[in-house]
Amino acid sequence: MKPAPDRQQGVVYTASRLVAEAGATFSPGALAVADGSVLLAGPRADVLRAAPAGFPRMEFPGAAIVPGLVNAHVHLQIPRFTDDAGMPLPIPSSFVDWILRVIAWRLGAPPASFGSNFAAAAAEALSFGTTTVGEIAGPDLPSYDGCPLRARVFAEGIGFAPHVASEVLALVSAAIDRLEKISVGNPLVQAGVSPHTLYTVGESLLRSLAELAAAKGLPACLHLAESSQEVGFLTDGGGEIASCLYPAVGKDVSWFRGLGRAIPAFLAEAGLLREGVLLVHTVHLARPEIDALRGGGARFVLCPRSNAAHGNGAPDVTHFVDAKIPFALGTDSLGSVPDLSLWSEMRAARSLYKGRMKDAVLCRELFRAATENGAAALGLPGGILAPGEPADFTIVDDPGGDGDRFFRELLEKTDRANVRLTVVAGQSAHGAAA
Repeated sequence: MKPAPDRQQGVVYTASRLVAEAGATFSPGALAVADGSVLLAGPRADVLRAAPAGFPRMEFPGAAIVPGLVNAHVHLQIPRFTDDAGMPLPIPSSFVDWILRVIAWRLGAPPASFGSNFAAAAAEALSFGTTTVGEIAGPDLPSYDGCPLRARVFAEGIGFAPHVASEVLALVSAAIDRLEKISVGNPLVQAGVSPHTLYTVGESLLRSLAELAAAKGLPACLHLAESSQEVGFLTDGGGEIASCLYPAVGKDVSWFRGLGRAIPAFLAEAGLLREGVLLVHTVHLARPEIDALRGGGARFVLCPRSNAAHGNGAPDVTHFVDAKIPFALGTDSLGSVPDLSLWSEMRAARSLYKGRMKDAVLCRELFRAATENGAAALGLPGGILAPGEPADFTIVDDPGGDGDRFFRELLEKTDRANVRLTVVAGQSAHGAAA
């Protein structure tokens, strides 16, 4: 246990177990927190002995302190879609029809609803033990002023035709300026850049957004190879995206005949494939393509429940795990999944693995994906509990088990009802002490 410099104010949390990171657990364990950061983390006796005098103590017997979960891909301003009676609408069988539903919602929703959607979704995320998100910015940027989560908020650009590139670039630049001003008052929020997808962002705009991200030192995030319709359009310019999606919004893309090269080469030529670029979904990529993207510096977020809900297939969890390619997990929006539970996302990823890794070891790796890998993918601190790291953590019922078996029990038994407390930057955000 390594202490950070002493602080004058703080709290000590003790529990039956502390998970400092996926590779380090202590039973019993404790965590000393001061000024929004971890001061001490380790065995209970060691932390109590080293903690400054006067720190109050909060005890959680039968519980485990774990790093806050990182939902690395979400759209918190998109709500659950319901009918007039409040019943959930079925997800359309066509992915293009789903996209058109989201477009219609965005154009027709009352402006005040974006902020209320965000507040409700943020509270839901916290209730599952999530402390950090990779958020695709919604229409209401002022909502992020009071964001209670640590967040990388990606300002999104959409524009396929070459002549709109300069206008969209200006809009994204203005959104980043607004997010950077928000960061001054709420340091939990940090900006990022998101070219939406390769079928909604043309090459000219993609290059401009890549240059913007590089110039400002910001991470970029791209939805990639989420559906077969996307891959078909990128291959030859045909399929439902050309024949249904763009005509429905009054756009003509008949001039587009496909990328003309492999996706990794295209992203490299556009300047987007660089260290830290975040690629979301990647369901319809071959293993050599995934390897090439990783070689170019890409990080990955898998969203297995969303992919299944839309009938888009499944991410290649087996390859990511067996090839030791770090990946994070995301839920996507409440329009696609029933809740914002990363515990359910971990279980979904577990069900997709077909390799030879022992199940309990796999569960430890999936917990790593939902914590430290997610923070690293977003370029944010956290995901582990160590001196100097943010005091972002959750306290859940201890499911029992030792070693890898503990992580198997944790994944199998934990969900919202088992979350006792969620803390972000040292402040209680959900639970008994909130």
